[in-house]
Amino acid sequence: MSLRVLGLLTTLLLVLPGAARAQTDPGPPGPFVIDLRGAMIGLPNAGEFYPALPEDTTIPGRAFGFDLGAHVLFGKLGAGRMGVGANASFLRGKVGPPDVSARVTTVAPQFSLNFGSGDGWSYLSAGYGLGSISTRVAATEDVEETRAETGMVGTLNFGGGARWFVNRHVATGFDVRFHRFSASSELGTPATMRVALSVGVSLR
Repeated sequence: MSLRVLGLLTTLLLVLPGAARAQTDPGPPGPFVIDLRGAMIGLPNAGEFYPALPEDTTIPGRAFGFDLGAHVLFGKLGAGRMGVGANASFLRGKVGPPDVSARVTTVAPQFSLNFGSGDGWSYLSAGYGLGSISTRVAATEDVEETRAETGMVGTLNFGGGARWFVNRHVATGFDVRFHRFSASSELGTPATMRVALSVGVSLR
């Protein structure tokens, strides 16, 4: 192989990767994303959240379910790209006997700051929405079914996560979110902070 050909090949090896990167520039995060994730949230153990329980009754410590969301990203703010959207989660935990169950629902609008590129990005977000915690003790031979619930109360949410795109349209990702459920003076439930973790896929 002549030195001229070797030099040409060396030049191509140096230039082509840069050209390929230029052709596949992922661009900024976004422009939109839909989240489909499995989720888990810690449950309160305060007696106010449960109906009267038989002595030594075990209560669930966590609830499991799913989290659905949609977000639109636009404009820059400092080093990040802004986004708005919302996530809704539906979760349930149960132990027994006697069967004691808890359901948690959250609707969490969010404003986010997103850092990275179209190939993947991390984010911080916060917002204010609604949430509810309801509990139930199933009927047995000795006791009737009883229920307790917060009703829908104002719920502050804040947290963050990341998404990594395995191809142009599908990403894997996670979210860690704090939900602060407001107190309900009408129903007698105190304010409580719950931590949720969700893992799944995102689509765009």
